[in-house]
Amino acid sequence: MRKVRKYAEHCGGQLVWQGYRTPDEIDRFLQLALPLSRRTYQDRLLDAGLPASETFRLQARELAANDQIRAYLLFEGDRPVSYLCCPAKDGVLSYSYQGYDPEYMRLSVGTVLQWLALEQLFAEEKFRFFDFTEGETDHKRLFATDQRLCANIFFVRRSLRNGVLLRVHHAMDLLSAWLGEVVERFGLKARIKRVLRFGRMAA
Repeated sequence: MRKVRKYAEHCGGQLVWQGYRTPDEIDRFLQLALPLSRRTYQDRLLDAGLPASETFRLQARELAANDQIRAYLLFEGDRPVSYLCCPAKDGVLSYSYQGYDPEYMRLSVGTVLQWLALEQLFAEEKFRFFDFTEGETDHKRLFATDQRLCANIFFVRRSLRNGVLLRVHHAMDLLSAWLGEVVERFGLKARIKRVLRFGRMAA
């Protein structure tokens, strides 16, 4: 709530945001959100921005026609600064596409929009769950009320080559975990993440 109030104060006391659910509304959402998505680190570094294809637009419209999608935008004035797009299946909304303008990172606009969206979803009482999907982030730890272990499991043919590859992979995992503990111990993790995402150190 402190972050919500802070952003409202930044905007002159009035939060401007919008939810989208009908086919025509989804078209409008994509029109506004796609240029924003291209500026996000999710798109630039992870190739996980909003798809710009006509196929995706038609799929989103079909979901909207069946009331199986929710999308949201947070604005500063007329400028979109954060987006969230959540398709649904079997009563479960999926945290599939999200991002924010890197210029607004200090204002926590992604967190603000998530809070507003969840408030509206609770009031709507249509969906059973909001699935934050796999992976661990501070954002998910903040909002989630439950978690389940999940894994990608691969079966490989027993051979010397595959055995070596698996052991090297395991060794790299151990090294990565150790390095993560080192940078966390020296308080560098947040700064390194910022460099990787935005190309500059935190002040």
